[in-house]
Amino acid sequence: MKIGMICFTARGTAICRLLCRRFRDTGTESTGYVPRRFWKPEWEAEGIRPQDKSLSEWTGSMFEEKRALVFIGAAGIAVRAIAPFVRDKMTDPPVVAADEAGHFCIPLLSGHVGGANELAERMADWLQGIPVITTATDVNGVFAVDVFAVRSGLCITDRKEAKEISACLLDGGKVGFFCDPECCGAERASGSGPLKNRSSGRETENVGYGTEDICRHNICRNSVCRHNIWITFRNSERPTLSPDKEAVFLRLVPKVVVVGVGCRKGTSPDILEDRVLKALEGGNIDPAAVKALSTIDIKAGEEAVTRLAGRYGWELRTFTSGELLAVEGEFEESEFVRSTVGVGNVCERSCTARGGRLLIHKQAGEGVTVAAPAIEPAAGKLDIEKCSWI
Repeated sequence: MKIGMICFTARGTAICRLLCRRFRDTGTESTGYVPRRFWKPEWEAEGIRPQDKSLSEWTGSMFEEKRALVFIGAAGIAVRAIAPFVRDKMTDPPVVAADEAGHFCIPLLSGHVGGANELAERMADWLQGIPVITTATDVNGVFAVDVFAVRSGLCITDRKEAKEISACLLDGGKVGFFCDPECCGAERASGSGPLKNRSSGRETENVGYGTEDICRHNICRNSVCRHNIWITFRNSERPTLSPDKEAVFLRLVPKVVVVGVGCRKGTSPDILEDRVLKALEGGNIDPAAVKALSTIDIKAGEEAVTRLAGRYGWELRTFTSGELLAVEGEFEESEFVRSTVGVGNVCERSCTARGGRLLIHKQAGEGVTVAAPAIEPAAGKLDIEKCSWI
């Protein structure tokens, strides 16, 4: 998180400097903007700059840079400043207002997804003030699926269902919880047995792992309820073996997939993208699950490769021919590719180079080879009580 702070008075300037130092001391990049009449050149080293833009211009630039915004002053000033720029709760940056005495820190925007609630709590701790948290799940001590998703690096696929889950829990209802073994970094527990559907009483084979457990959040692990959370990289509406067609599953997608590619020099970016997306679709894999695109190092500057990785925000991994030759496994080799780049298979070897498990073997066409995807299990295990991985 990168933070931009702004203040309007001498007292607010002191608060701004204190917070900027604290954020920087804890490794958070932060910049404070203070009225020029209070600013001193030696403060530049502290990350304090003179504010020469209008408030609207400053706010717009912070939104554009995706920085968290901290207003030190009246909450009304902050509300009016951000109003023209607010678009979407899933993408808007976090906004916090703090009074210039440091008594109250108020999250105004993106409390959960953007982390404004946590930001306000940090600030209040440093200022010995009070964080004014108003989100319903927080004030009622209820599991918040959006917070869980953000902390765990999971993509929320259906905002409406996420809202329904929160409403269900706030009303005292129970929510089912499932996790594909590949996504949890753990093998399915032996002898876990069938799952019981809470609404129909029918049993089904376990789609996750472990034993049923209802924690204090009313989260029912491996038990189908009316509303359910399913951590999966699959692009399906529900687990295959779910017995209740009325049950609704919110998919939370972890980034565990690596796609390996090879291509001819000068391959069209559109062709490479189309081949990769078709491979994912054929494997029933959600593109949101992809975390990296892998290939041989001599393709690192290929426009089609760099554009694809950049467009989707995927990490670009490259390996030398020697590193790829050292990857163990059974791969479909090409003598032409071997004579050209020094290794007979680029896509499959590159996507499994860090220990991933290959799901679909090499697919070739239009001068492109795609190894759809390898799965790299998530590290750690789920801790629902803490809403995160441990």
